[in-house]
Amino acid sequence: MLALAAASLGAAGFLQGPKLVDAAVDVQRATRLAESRLVLQLNQPVAEAGALRVSPDEPASLDVDGDRLVVTFERPLPANTEFRVAVTDVVGAAQPSPAEVSYRFTTADEPVFTLVRRSADGRPDVVRRASPAEPAPRDVLEAPRLQSFAAAGEVVVAAAIEEDGTNTLRVAGIGGATQTVGLPEPGVVRRIAASTTHPLVALSFDGRTNPGGGEPRFRHALFTLDVSGAQAALEPVLRPDGEPFAVADWRFVPGTTSLVLQDLDGGLFVVDALGLSPPMALGAHAELRGILPGTAVLVVADPDGGARIDLTTGGTSANELPRAGLPEQAYPGRVQQLDAAGAYVMDVLLASSGGAESLVVLVDGGGTEIRYASGPGSRLAGSCVSPNGRLVAIETVAADAPYDGYPNLPSPVDRLTTVVDLDSGDPVLVQNGGFSDWCG
Repeated sequence: MLALAAASLGAAGFLQGPKLVDAAVDVQRATRLAESRLVLQLNQPVAEAGALRVSPDEPASLDVDGDRLVVTFERPLPANTEFRVAVTDVVGAAQPSPAEVSYRFTTADEPVFTLVRRSADGRPDVVRRASPAEPAPRDVLEAPRLQSFAAAGEVVVAAAIEEDGTNTLRVAGIGGATQTVGLPEPGVVRRIAASTTHPLVALSFDGRTNPGGGEPRFRHALFTLDVSGAQAALEPVLRPDGEPFAVADWRFVPGTTSLVLQDLDGGLFVVDALGLSPPMALGAHAELRGILPGTAVLVVADPDGGARIDLTTGGTSANELPRAGLPEQAYPGRVQQLDAAGAYVMDVLLASSGGAESLVVLVDGGGTEIRYASGPGSRLAGSCVSPNGRLVAIETVAADAPYDGYPNLPSPVDRLTTVVDLDSGDPVLVQNGGFSDWCG
């Protein structure tokens, strides 16, 4: 009887086919990078596999690697979403019976940081964090006056305004206390942004002319800040001759420690933020438009047309955008491209006899759709697409809002940020403040 039972169990195992024994996916990077992977580890090598099914539907491909099924997602996944991935008719090399292999995982939430300026009320300014899944905001950094900020993971770096109008840096999220980091000389931070995938922040900086008339050392200089350790320290980005780059524009490259920068003559370079490799020249272009969300594809523009440069291969291709369907009284503004097919988000001012209205529209091969309308009494202060290209942070102010008078970066008071899902047009979060770190 025991022998018969053992034989029956063996037959049952033979008929069951391959089984899943482990799975690996980085649920944070999957929302930030295209071509992220889910690896399904089976109990035996795979002879053949059937169809791949992903729910909710996402473009993905399947590869067989010995005893592993490797699923590669074509674009960054939406945040805070449960996925079921199944592969049908998986046949093992040891067992001929087909089986379905499936796995569920939930992607990471997408934090939203905003700056709330409150010094006019006698209170310190704060950087505030919330998310669609946890909409109750919490303050993560404060100082008497804050100009701008960037968030690298849970580390926040802000440019604080001192009494003389120059800046210092405040760093929160490394240890328990907020650090103060001095700049290389008295001066002003012109722009600050963070990598979406690495603990790195960069800022462009102008030194102030000395009281005696002496020239500052740094003009249009780019600095990086590694926030992975116990103490953050600024490092200048240097040319091959050892002098600081004079930079007109720059972007982090997702998934790498590199930045693309444009010098004052229009030359483009790829530089490593950690200084581990020399700068690589990409030629000259009139405008650095941005990097497609979650990719290493750079978008540039010249008088004769736009182009996409794949920074992993160096390949260049023409970049053509569909024309937006706008009425005659519409004035197009900032464009943020979403993918290689040319889909983009555009800010629009719509003028009429009854006044002006601000719109944010999504334009792709299927046409033009409104994703946000300010309505009467308010106007658009800016919009910024999330790192995965799935959401847009829309900042609005009252139509007659006065400016706060801050040096270097004055702003209309009482900014409000509404985060909208680009696929559906539904708002997913409303939060006080503005200057979204997605804008970097």
